[in-house]
Amino acid sequence: MNNQKNNFIESNKEIKMLGAHYYLWYGRRSVPILGGVWRLGYTNHPILGEYNSRHSEVIGQHVDWAKKAGIDFFAIEWAGAHSWDDVTLKNHYLQNSRASGLKFCLHYDSSLALNRYGPYPSYNFDEQYTTAETKGEKFLDDFEYLAQNYFNHPQYLKINDQPVVIIYGASVFRNVSKYFKQLKINMAKRNISLFLIADAVHWAGVKLTKKNLSYLWEMPPKEVIKIFCRVMRRFSFKNLEEDIFLSKYFDGLTGYNMYSVNRTSNFLEDVDRVYQKFFSYAHLHNLCFIPTVIPGYDDRNLRGLNRPILERKEGKFYEEFWQIVKKYLNPSLKIVLITTFNEWHEGTEIEPSKEYGNKYLKLTKLLKK
Repeated sequence: MNNQKNNFIESNKEIKMLGAHYYLWYGRRSVPILGGVWRLGYTNHPILGEYNSRHSEVIGQHVDWAKKAGIDFFAIEWAGAHSWDDVTLKNHYLQNSRASGLKFCLHYDSSLALNRYGPYPSYNFDEQYTTAETKGEKFLDDFEYLAQNYFNHPQYLKINDQPVVIIYGASVFRNVSKYFKQLKINMAKRNISLFLIADAVHWAGVKLTKKNLSYLWEMPPKEVIKIFCRVMRRFSFKNLEEDIFLSKYFDGLTGYNMYSVNRTSNFLEDVDRVYQKFFSYAHLHNLCFIPTVIPGYDDRNLRGLNRPILERKEGKFYEEFWQIVKKYLNPSLKIVLITTFNEWHEGTEIEPSKEYGNKYLKLTKLLKK
């Protein structure tokens, strides 16, 4: 019996599909107006410099690097119809001949797509997005647009002939049932059945240490309240079924990024326990568990120099994280997601940098095996 179990674990380590979260927002004007999103602050420095995501040579180089690293698809952030990122994807990225060798799917960024104003996003689908429609209705409109423009693209990633969409922040959605039911009806009219992946792998509870309490004390009261409210809603899997009907409307679950300001101590050991819990939950509910790996995390130049970070340790952190990920592959699909290929603001990129060269591309290719 033990030998059979060990053989299963070894065979389960073979990765069939490797994806990486990818961003097309570089070059977009933002606050501060002069300089665009690069001026918001970033940690390491890209070999390509402060590039524009619409430049054909940048797109081609990114695709070439990804393929050499063994990446099979990009999960491309999408935040709204006719936005900078949407236009970049349609008119630049997908028009690039070198991009044709790599699959893509969409990472629906609900924090931006469903929230027009304010620093604290809300995910109550019955709330008004505008005076004319609710957030749930906006969600449905967005998917009509995605179906019309992307789901039938020859490069679009499909599982069992179903277009894959990752939905960011799904674990905090509320009042979604009638909208997800309508989504199925709407897509069926187009002969489309979606493979929806919920960003729902998360921590439960607050890890109280002297360092964490000190940091929470320095945060704005509204931010602290938001953290504790989110924690309370995430204490049990029961909330996931009651709030978003996870096993009814979704086909898989993942966690975009396990970083948390109060979870940097013993991070990998804690992630191992959380992944084990969600892997078991997914198995019991016939869901595909898709683990995510990050090379490190450092957003101090974006959100403040007192932010806790996850040190890369010259690649050792990434290697150890991969060993955890390989324990929790879905037995049939065996998919892993990297956060990220090029999110420079949070310091999670594996794209070549002046600091590390192409070290993380080489590591990715090696660790995928």
